[in-house]
Amino acid sequence: MVAMWVALGGAVSRLCRVGWFVISIAALSGGPAFADDEFAASLKLRGGYDTNPEFSTYSGVGGSAFIGTDTALAAARKEDNYSLGVAVEANTTNYANRLVTPALGGKVILRGTVGNDDLNLSSTSTIANVSTYNLRQSDLIQSFKVEAKVDSVKVFVTAEGAQSSLNQTNVIFQDFLPSPQQYLRGTIIPGVAYVRDKFEIGTSVNLSARHYSQEFDDFGFRRDNERIEPFLFAKYNSDEFSAYASVSQLFGQWHDVDFSNVNRTMFDANMTWRPKPFTVELSATRRAAETTFPISPITIDTSLVAKASWQVADTWKVSAATGYFSSEYLDSPFFSQTRTVAAGLSHDLPDNYTIGLDLTYARGTLISGDKASAVIITSSLIKRFSPFDKSAKPTVVDPPKVTKG
Repeated sequence: MVAMWVALGGAVSRLCRVGWFVISIAALSGGPAFADDEFAASLKLRGGYDTNPEFSTYSGVGGSAFIGTDTALAAARKEDNYSLGVAVEANTTNYANRLVTPALGGKVILRGTVGNDDLNLSSTSTIANVSTYNLRQSDLIQSFKVEAKVDSVKVFVTAEGAQSSLNQTNVIFQDFLPSPQQYLRGTIIPGVAYVRDKFEIGTSVNLSARHYSQEFDDFGFRRDNERIEPFLFAKYNSDEFSAYASVSQLFGQWHDVDFSNVNRTMFDANMTWRPKPFTVELSATRRAAETTFPISPITIDTSLVAKASWQVADTWKVSAATGYFSSEYLDSPFFSQTRTVAAGLSHDLPDNYTIGLDLTYARGTLISGDKASAVIITSSLIKRFSPFDKSAKPTVVDPPKVTKG
């Protein structure tokens, strides 16, 4: 589907400048490239036609041609006792129909690790922004993780702080809120795992609290809350097969008497199987998401996706995908859901170029109960860069997507 996860134009520019500044400093301070230096980047130009870019009933703005860009960059350096890395993404989608809101976005992730396999400390900083026809969101996240390993037992603890801003269209104003909801989040995640060869199993607990800058939102609700979420998880990784699965129970307590406390089971599972020349990917997630919806404390979002690809020849690949996405607005009868089917064909050209053609059909139920559908056809040209590894073929980082509806 057409990428709809994106940030405000000015924020994208600032994020890109930050990313390039960090990369430039790393290059200048590191001198010539060594074997442990890594750099990969991609630029994707795409264009096509979307019959329903705002995924509404056909009394909406109508269809539109579009053009877009997806850029991704990752750079890293690894030494004996430390590693440094940066990843940058920027995405745009602009429409010929002036009634359709452009989609703009950006993200920067900075990561550093000190130590070895027995004991290490890592720091991750994330800056992200989003702006679409129905979502405006920004996040600043800082996390620290300490991990120690004794024989096959691994113990870890993560401390994370975040400052976020959220604004969504709503059924009362029929537009965005007059001002976004802003909140702080603090999280502590202690855990332990057993590691053996390619297999790992463990448990952890997520302890978090959210505090909003305004005691009452625009509708008079208190949104401050505390949450406890114990996890069980397992993962396996090999050249041909990899899998991850976790199940958790979310217990949330809200300060507003009109919001029910939450007690829901969550899950996150994915599997990749590579029986050449085929690749099969399956994923299933259920997560809690923040919302500005007037009468709901959070939403419960479920995603089920199946993908398959066939490397027909050295330079030709055929792919297909199907997905189901739903959002349940707690404390209300409202929900939305979308089903998608997609097919694609790509051809590798010399000098790390790839051309592609994709067709997607989406059909869903809006929060109003109305039905909506869309057909999206997209052609693309991708250029990949990997100067430190001539044999590598870096993967294009597709932009994060917001489910239509």
